[in-house]
Amino acid sequence: MINTTQPFERNKQDIALELTKLHLNQYETNHPDQLSKIYAKYYALLEVLDLSSYDQLIDLLPDELKQTIE
Repeated sequence: MINTTQPFERNKQDIALELTKLHLNQYETNHPDQLSKIYAKYYALLEVLDLSSYDQLIDLLPDELKQTIE
């Protein structure tokens, strides 16, 4: 029996893979090397976001979104 009450935690590799799949659904790629580059870019982005503070990330949002958060 599977316990569905516990939340499923995804790591950065899982999220980077999901973002890569979404990217590939939106944009075509014809070269296999592009796949690894796309994944690496999303993984690097997740690393930067993980190391960033809340204040640094809030500053990146448009003013309309900032107002809804505050």
